Amino acid sequence: MKKITASFLIIAIAILIIPFSGYSAQPLQKKAIMFIVDNINYDDLVSYGQDNIKYLLENGTLGLMNTNSGGTYNSTNAYATIGAGTYAVSSIVGTYAGGYDDLYYHEEIHKVYKRNTGKEMAEENIANIDILGLKRLNERLSRPVKIGHLGSLLNDNGYKTAIIGSEATSLDDISISASLISMNGEGITNFGKVDGSLLSRDFMSPFGLRTDYEALFKAYEEIKDKADFIVIQTGDTYRLNQYMSISHERLAQIKADIFQDIDGFLGKILETSTGDLLLLFVVPFPSNEDVAKGDRLTPVIVLDSAVSKGVLTSATTKRAGIITNTDLAAHVLSYFGITKPSVMTGHPLSSKSVREPLEYLRDINKISVFNYNARATVVKSYIAFIILVLLLTFILLEYFKEYVAWMKPLLIAVLLVPTVLLILPVTAPWDTIRFAASLISTVTIFSLSVFYLFKDNLKIFVSTCLLSAGLILADTFLDNPLMRLSILGYDPIIGARFYGIGNEYMGFLLGTTIVGTTALIDCYRDKAGLLKKLSVGIYAVVLVTLMSPSLGTNVGGTMAAFFGFGAATLLLVKGRIGRKDLIGLCCLLVVLLIALFIYDGLQPSEAQSHIGQTSGLIRQNSLLALFQIFARKLSTNYKLMKYSTWTLVLIATIVTQAILFRRPVGILKRIFSKHNYLYFGFISGIIGTTAAFIFNDSGVVAAAMSMIPITIPLTLMCIDEALKAGQSSKKDIKWR
Repeated sequence: MKKITASFLIIAIAILIIPFSGYSAQPLQKKAIMFIVDNINYDDLVSYGQDNIKYLLENGTLGLMNTNSGGTYNSTNAYATIGAGTYAVSSIVGTYAGGYDDLYYHEEIHKVYKRNTGKEMAEENIANIDILGLKRLNERLSRPVKIGHLGSLLNDNGYKTAIIGSEATSLDDISISASLISMNGEGITNFGKVDGSLLSRDFMSPFGLRTDYEALFKAYEEIKDKADFIVIQTGDTYRLNQYMSISHERLAQIKADIFQDIDGFLGKILETSTGDLLLLFVVPFPSNEDVAKGDRLTPVIVLDSAVSKGVLTSATTKRAGIITNTDLAAHVLSYFGITKPSVMTGHPLSSKSVREPLEYLRDINKISVFNYNARATVVKSYIAFIILVLLLTFILLEYFKEYVAWMKPLLIAVLLVPTVLLILPVTAPWDTIRFAASLISTVTIFSLSVFYLFKDNLKIFVSTCLLSAGLILADTFLDNPLMRLSILGYDPIIGARFYGIGNEYMGFLLGTTIVGTTALIDCYRDKAGLLKKLSVGIYAVVLVTLMSPSLGTNVGGTMAAFFGFGAATLLLVKGRIGRKDLIGLCCLLVVLLIALFIYDGLQPSEAQSHIGQTSGLIRQNSLLALFQIFARKLSTNYKLMKYSTWTLVLIATIVTQAILFRRPVGILKRIFSKHNYLYFGFISGIIGTTAAFIFNDSGVVAAAMSMIPITIPLTLMCIDEALKAGQSSKKDIKWR
């Protein structure tokens, strides 16, 4: 009886335990899928997308992605950048990857891989055969880059990677760009299938091939339970982009067919997914047509329970709707709970709530494309205008002095153009005719108003320069709503900077602040003591703004401002600058930069500016990272000096000042003897400009913009002084 009772109890307990244990404390398996549909845009998704794509558009978090890389603007470099988590490059054959028995020029991949690396690959692996070439190529970059870093970090933390798909344009081709995303530092993706069995012949499709989505889904089912991070390259849109001999009607029809297949396949992925899923719908590179139009921001859609609906952003851009391709790796790592190393420059994705996310992004893209395409024309036109006005002014000063007064409104216009370009986005001039009309009319009205309202040159300088400086500061404190959209601001397509004060307006802010404050003191000399204190306070505000991590630390701008404002302060207080003063300024700057490095480096990764990230790089990669940054900045500045039209402005302003020191004879000496505070501004402005040129990666741009508010006021003063001298000579002749 006791045995029966004991047996009954055991069975009863087992019955109770078994179902309970089946549902208990089993954590949901995390899975991340990067679903790649290359060479398309949001218009394609809206026009051709069906139920499942529409579901993503309505329920996912939408963004536009900067597609730059560490080298030439091309798709393989963009793929390598996503996999590295920082700007990287790919080799000519960097996309060649295949399975164990796949063939590369009639030779099995495992043999080619072993010959190249000396290492064995497992039968279930996908191997990139040029991994050593990729490593060597990226080692030459002036920044620490680890090719395949995302895959390495996932593997190191116990997660497996997989890739399926084919972008091949023939059945014998094993090219698969997405391997650059899924592979580790040894060129190995743990699982996958990338051979010709995923393709089917179809003579009506580009290159006579199309993706076999049934075979693709079968391959997905075979590896989905083995891998944690799966990259799926659909392939058909890539082949369509490469195949150009096609009519517009056929293009639309083929796109419709492709999207129907993609939509159905995506639906199967969503239906069969269990557990915790991160779905990244990614377009790594735009189409050839979009590249030609300057439309280089591509769609990214994130389906993640941790990221709410709205538009994507990241600490990299700090801009609603805009991310970089370096952010994708950081987000995947964050999803799996892996700490991002400092060598990865991207940051995890987050969201911002906006009304109508899709329309919001399409508006941003429209403005970005317009600014990107118009920027060169506007800048070159402005530079030509500056040179022409200065040249004409000298001709009139030398040969037709009686007419030179007519140049004053044009010189004021030169001084006002950057300010007008900052406020112009308020009028939403996003087509060529409207932009040109708005710019010309606004500059004309402003310059003529200043010319007729202020007869005193000093008041002209005070009103124009301090207004410009005030607007730039106010815009910065308000999170740059104008600078983000200004054609002289930072362009998300170029991607050199996404927030804070860019080098164009940094240089202009430096020059206008110094000239505006010193002109103010000269204009109201009876209140010089008070105005000197006010000026030093303004310098402090501008300096803190440039160095503040929360406002996008401009390190080069901080150094330039420190020297420029430091020199101005010493001149205002002491009336001179000695050797000891300069040494003291250098020592104080070093202390300030070290404190800034430490402070920003201690902030959370998402709150850091560029200087904080640099601090992290130095901690993890020694001082070599710092020297690499310096080398990169010098290289960039050298290239800009050779090829940028801003070099012409810098040369023109330097030549202008050299001429004014000599002709008319003694004119600047007379001006500075009467306006010594303006002279202090001139000297400190030159010091700040020199520092801006030396310490910025685009120093020639910053220096040129800084020289404009220094050179134009001197020219205006010379015109009035020359006219006064001419009138005095005439009176003397008549008296005699």
